[in-house]
Amino acid sequence: MGMKPIVWAVVLGFAATFFILACERSAPAVSSEPTPTAPTVVSSLDHSTHLSPAVASSDDKGLIDGWYAGSMVHLYYTKSYFCSEPPSSGAPSDCEIGAPPEVAPRGGPIPTIYAIAPVGFSPDPATVACPAGSTCLDHPAMLDASRVAGPGASSRPGLPHSHIIDGDGPHAGWFNTVNIRVFSLSAWNEIAAAKTLSKVRQLQSNPAVVSADTPTNIYFFIASWRD
Repeated sequence: MGMKPIVWAVVLGFAATFFILACERSAPAVSSEPTPTAPTVVSSLDHSTHLSPAVASSDDKGLIDGWYAGSMVHLYYTKSYFCSEPPSSGAPSDCEIGAPPEVAPRGGPIPTIYAIAPVGFSPDPATVACPAGSTCLDHPAMLDASRVAGPGASSRPGLPHSHIIDGDGPHAGWFNTVNIRVFSLSAWNEIAAAKTLSKVRQLQSNPAVVSADTPTNIYFFIASWRD
């Protein structure tokens, strides 16, 4: 005699339950959590922590025109400027024109870069690496020029200027800035044509035309240079 319908229903129910449990055990676990992404690596400035207020908050990388040995070169900037008190500065950047640095970004000798600034006239823009009205790459937005321009210049935008490298040319690393102001368009044009520090030295014989070397506590990091 066949099995009663009620018994068949019980048997089939147990079989179905066993099959479902077996499938749940064999199925791979699926997490509801999102898959973690690789961490973002952020490189830090290689400045000492006690100097950090004098350094811009971020680094940019790019080329700025410079003059070297009669030719145009392209200076590759990779770190923000470095300025530190003392000397005292009225600018939020701590950058000062007119007083030598007392704190450097590193020990040992540091080469010089010359910032040649037109004053009282507007030269051909093609001869100005960092024009007026803009903050040049990795340069301070504000600086204190009161020691050379009077109390009203204690916190002012950076001066328009071009750059001259002397000696053996650019070396990778920090450069201390020396400021030189040019008061004559004709003198500026001579310097722009010569693209040498020797031409600047020649014109400095008349301080009404080109100022003497003026120290600053401003440092720039130049990683390399290109023709």
